[in-house]
Amino acid sequence: MNYKKKTLLLIGFATLLRCITAGCIELGNDEVYYRMYAQHLQWNYFDHPPMVGWLIRFTTANLFFDNEIFIRLAAIIAAALTSWIFFLSGKKLGNDYTGFLAVAIYTATIYGSIITGTFILPDSPQMVCWAAGLYLLIDIAKHSDITRIKKKKVVWFGAIMGLGMLCKIHTSFLWLGFLLYILLYNRQWLRQPVLYLSGIITLLFFYPVIQWNIDNHFVTYLYHSNRVNISKAGIDFTSFLTFAAGQLFYYNPVIFICIIIATVAAIKNKLPVLSFQKRILLLCSLPLIITATIISLFKNVLPHWTGPAYSSLILLTACYFAKQKSDEKIMPQPILFANALLIVIIISGIMLANLLPGTLGKKDKQLYGEGDFTLDMYGWKSLKSDFSKIVEADIKNGLMKPGAVIIGNKWFPAAHTDFYVAMPLKKDFIAIGDTNEIHQYAWINTQRKKLQPGDDAYCIVPSNYNTDVQAVYGLNFTTILTPQIIEQKRNGTVCRYFYIWRLLHFKQK
Repeated sequence: MNYKKKTLLLIGFATLLRCITAGCIELGNDEVYYRMYAQHLQWNYFDHPPMVGWLIRFTTANLFFDNEIFIRLAAIIAAALTSWIFFLSGKKLGNDYTGFLAVAIYTATIYGSIITGTFILPDSPQMVCWAAGLYLLIDIAKHSDITRIKKKKVVWFGAIMGLGMLCKIHTSFLWLGFLLYILLYNRQWLRQPVLYLSGIITLLFFYPVIQWNIDNHFVTYLYHSNRVNISKAGIDFTSFLTFAAGQLFYYNPVIFICIIIATVAAIKNKLPVLSFQKRILLLCSLPLIITATIISLFKNVLPHWTGPAYSSLILLTACYFAKQKSDEKIMPQPILFANALLIVIIISGIMLANLLPGTLGKKDKQLYGEGDFTLDMYGWKSLKSDFSKIVEADIKNGLMKPGAVIIGNKWFPAAHTDFYVAMPLKKDFIAIGDTNEIHQYAWINTQRKKLQPGDDAYCIVPSNYNTDVQAVYGLNFTTILTPQIIEQKRNGTVCRYFYIWRLLHFKQK
């Protein structure tokens, strides 16, 4: 049976499904924020390295095709490339069938197909680099000998890790896995200059990020260190359970269970994989998973942080199922069921976001819709039209000046307001607040219009992310008027309210 062809068909089908999904829902909080990265290119940003912004700028043709599909296109392409690399890695560990299973398992995960495969996040290009790094390490660790070809691959590993570090800092855990493998099982590499050359290459790629942080008081690392600092935190079992549930969901409950079974089998040496290869795959996954799990006992940890680490275990899982191959079945029942479940989840997600009557969140008017994740990807386009009518009426009645800007005090929903409302209406958007709240807008603001004494401003506050505008901006403006309310409906039922605040006559605090 031609499993290479079947793999390409599977990747093609998955890519088509991701394109459809990308075009059916609006950008999420993170995605629309990273779109702002692309508008203002830098060597680093407040919270992440630059690759995601660079790729959005590229796939949108310098922001010419500035819509959901093209903004997400890099993620969709990255998922296809990652899948193909997994096929090649699985083939090295076993055969074409092993590679096919590796792709089928990865495709069935919500992390691989949706979180990084459809949504444009730093994790999306990072997965290509992580998968490519694993591919090289499988060869490097095949036997303990050190050959000329392996030395070349170590150099390439350094370059790929450098690119990965320009995506997301988590890539460093792949270097950690390689170094642990060397220290534990093959210390001969410590005497090879090429190993240190590889590390230098990674650092050279990453140097612009370091320099940017030097120039900006290491703001990125201070921000992230506060997120993971557990020195003064107490045990928080709610955080741990939330993280565990997130892991289960993001990696598809069926696949997650299969991964655990396969990992245990690998530890017990019950997989048809060379010991050196098994060891390096485990070492490239477990450190990140263990680190995130420990942190989750004290602080909130986002479930996708460990996403790349599970890719190593996916390859082991593919080996586990390949060992049990039945001639009658192309795909094992659990993996087939997991892919079917994924399709159901995708269709359900699209329908929930676009067709759910009302909201899944709170029903109190001031907080209407709070807790409803679907509202992050719904209703922002239609807000533009309703808001523009209010602006036109305000100007006609002499209530607001024609050049009134839009302001916000937090990176989300500021980025949504900026992209879906301010930009189409050719209005300036300015974020006002602490850097830890407005994030990259602290730098974006320097390239935009500044508020001058006497200027008027609008503040758009969605009920699902309500803000006390009087408390936040009371000292910045002479007068704050009672807000107008936009009632937003979904499938005929109110899903959220938008409070349109008018702030008159800006003044310095």
